[in-house]
Amino acid sequence: MCDCNNNIVNSQHLKIYTIMAKYKAILSSGVSYKGDFKIKWSTASQEELAYAYEDLGMTDLVEKISTTTKKDEPKKKSSKKSSKNKSKD
Repeated sequence: MCDCNNNIVNSQHLKIYTIMAKYKAILSSGVSYKGDFKIKWSTASQEELAYAYEDLGMTDLVEKISTTTKKDEPKKKSSKKSSKNKSKD
């Protein structure tokens, strides 16, 4: 008998990952394998990259870019300068 339950990808699980972050392949070309999973880096989708990073642990080949801010993170400062002139003639 085959243990097919381990090969099923939970699409809801991957959707949550892709909402929480964006993923970027470190390699720009080539193909990698991990078990039965095959990923072609030049055409990999966000779902494939999320699966490779989160479930397969391929963190050396996929970069996770967070799209959510945490409460502890400081907000980015605005680069706008005040147009008011403080000194008067």
